Amino acid sequence: MSNTSSAQLKAIAKEKSLDRYGTLIGANVLIFAIQVILSGITTISASGNFIILITNQIISIILNILLGVLVSGKAYLYMNLVYSQSTSAADIFFGLKLHPEKAVIIQSLFVVVDFIVSLPVALLLFFTNESSSPSLIFTLIAIALIGIVINVYVQLTYSQAFFLLHDFPDRTAKELLHTSKKLMKGNRLRLLYVNLSYIPLYLLGIITLFIPLLWISVYRYATVTVFYQDLIAGTSSSNTQ
Repeated sequence: MSNTSSAQLKAIAKEKSLDRYGTLIGANVLIFAIQVILSGITTISASGNFIILITNQIISIILNILLGVLVSGKAYLYMNLVYSQSTSAADIFFGLKLHPEKAVIIQSLFVVVDFIVSLPVALLLFFTNESSSPSLIFTLIAIALIGIVINVYVQLTYSQAFFLLHDFPDRTAKELLHTSKKLMKGNRLRLLYVNLSYIPLYLLGIITLFIPLLWISVYRYATVTVFYQDLIAGTSSSNTQ
């Protein structure tokens, strides 16, 4: 396990990002715009109509899985940043070139798990309408908390898969996920702490008209990428087979 602190990871990320914020923010805005456009497909009103609700959910799942190619491209962009390579906002589309099917498979794990853990709460809210008994509220909170814990665990465990895809493109999606799981053994809390440490900055960004969030988002993802670089550097090749 690496002893590199969160503060050190952030310092490296900040140094690497200097003079690149325009490109990185532009890429993030482009990804956000694509997501907003695609999300419009699933904004059909489903009030009181279970069939439409299910249809929207299926469409949403498919679209979110396909967005894995953009997640892969974003990982490629930030790996170029951290490894001091040239960067361009167009790098986010690199996932369409490098084994997009593997990116989709990796993304499907996150999307399906997120759907499964959120489904019970969604169904309870849909079928109970405006009922708000204390027992229902307690049940919703308990189920939601369990879902969050499961989701966070999965996200942390397989968080390195997209980065690994670009370092080890010959490996299968299953192998990439397995390697991520091995890398994250003993490192989940480190990465969780790194992400949680940005909460104060995000809160500051929210109360200052959201504009700083563009910079904070870049800073956080650059730090996560440095975290990956640190993991790889501290792991022998035999441990990543």
